[in-house]
Amino acid sequence: MFESPGRRWGFVFISLGVTLAAAGLTFWFAWGLPGTSSVNQAVLGIVVHVVFGYIVVMSGLTIYRSDLDTAECFSAAKWCAGGFGLMALFVLWASAPDLLAGQFTLEILNELVVVGSVGAAAGALIGLNRGQAVQNRRLVEEKEDQRDTLLFLLRLLRHDVRHDLVTIGGYADLLEGEVESAQNREYLEHIEGRTESMRQLLETADAIIESETGNRDLEPIDLAPVLREQSSLIQSKAPEATVVTDIDDPLYVEADDLVVELFKNLLDNAVSHNPTENLTVTVDGTTDGEAIVVRIDDDGEGIPESVRDDMFDPEVRGQSSDGDGLGLYLVRKLADSYDAGIDVADTNDGTRFTVRFPRSEGGSDGSLGPFENGSGVGSGGENVTP
Repeated sequence: MFESPGRRWGFVFISLGVTLAAAGLTFWFAWGLPGTSSVNQAVLGIVVHVVFGYIVVMSGLTIYRSDLDTAECFSAAKWCAGGFGLMALFVLWASAPDLLAGQFTLEILNELVVVGSVGAAAGALIGLNRGQAVQNRRLVEEKEDQRDTLLFLLRLLRHDVRHDLVTIGGYADLLEGEVESAQNREYLEHIEGRTESMRQLLETADAIIESETGNRDLEPIDLAPVLREQSSLIQSKAPEATVVTDIDDPLYVEADDLVVELFKNLLDNAVSHNPTENLTVTVDGTTDGEAIVVRIDDDGEGIPESVRDDMFDPEVRGQSSDGDGLGLYLVRKLADSYDAGIDVADTNDGTRFTVRFPRSEGGSDGSLGPFENGSGVGSGGENVTP
């Protein structure tokens, strides 16, 4: 029954509160009620004699249902006992003349119970609040320790897995010239494909961990070269598709180098979940007042109904998808970190993702952003990359 400190101490508080309320009612009916001339006074007297004991009872219920440890419960008990004792001393001090004269009356005993109940209730609330504050600090420290341990294990595994993937890829390259049969070449292609998928998964995991734990300093970044470079890369990945860009210059937003991952995953989503033959992906970047708006359209098969409502949650993917379900989750995490809004909608021809960033004025020293180095496709306007 009392397998936890909270339950043991909660039972003590509940018992104390019930005792105070019962004693208050007893003294009220024995001493206060006979001198009461109205119903309102009688009701008020009952409330006054019961309410503070009730507060102690409710504090006990809160402790009973909590996971406070022994020290935190004992602290709350000390505050409750201290409050009762302090208020009882006030009553005894005020009644000192009568007590010195040997007159310990029912009235004094009633005041001890009622006023002591006030102190006990106040002490219980203060002690409970302090105990919960200590518990919250303890839980935060425990979570930070768990987080640090988890990050260490993730980084250790990430390092080892990446090293193993490099080794596997190297051996696969060595075997390419040695494999002759079509079936064995197919097996080798599967090995290479899965190795590349795992490498991309590690990159996505790296970005998610960095977005959650890294010391990220945002600065003005021009999205125009970022969008052109990522459009070029996705064209290389899916050469049978057509990537069309219509990107204004410049498109400054407050971001960091992880913004690359945001657009990389959006574009990868367009070519990975649609047949790329005859597929057209359009990347549009414009300034709209105080916002920078990037739209990525495709004329593919649209969003499956099964994932439409929770596509940005982790590990959500369509039935036919062989992805890891983390790409769009990372997109949402990064968009939130940049105070950017992201919307997705069906169009007549497929799907449109819209990302709306707050506009930045650019580098105050006139310097170029970290991605404004001439890389990417073209320099602005409409660009078709066949």
